[in-house]
Amino acid sequence: MSAIPSNYKALFAPYMVRPPVDVLACARAVGLPIFSVELPDGVSGMLKRVHADQFECYVDKSEPAVRQRFTAAHELGHYVLHRQSIGDTHADNYLLRADGMTNSQEAQANRFAADLLMPMGLISDAMDDNIREVSDLAKLFEVSTLAMSIRLGLPT
Repeated sequence: MSAIPSNYKALFAPYMVRPPVDVLACARAVGLPIFSVELPDGVSGMLKRVHADQFECYVDKSEPAVRQRFTAAHELGHYVLHRQSIGDTHADNYLLRADGMTNSQEAQANRFAADLLMPMGLISDAMDDNIREVSDLAKLFEVSTLAMSIRLGLPT
């Protein structure tokens, strides 16, 4: 069962046809601009309310590109799943834990990010094409080897 609600899954489908999934296009599809900027130490990503129901997302540009992608997908998950719970700002630290969010909400945002960036169908397709090493899959999907290992249910 995907953590991405079906109405959003349909909206994101054009960007999930082949790896790597275009997380920026997915965010644009729901009206969430994502910016790569310098953030304070320990902050990987942030959602900021700019109007009543309009937000902007920021990811720390000093982090590796694969980390920025996962953080952007994680913040998109909060936007899709928890927007009503977000005050004026919402910041996630490197461990993807945030003030004002429950552990359950953080887990949901992580699952959303994994489902978005590493759809199991695309992983299966890659494996059918003989791409089976975790590092090769991670490179193809532009995620960290740790994220891919977790997605595959491997010990980390």
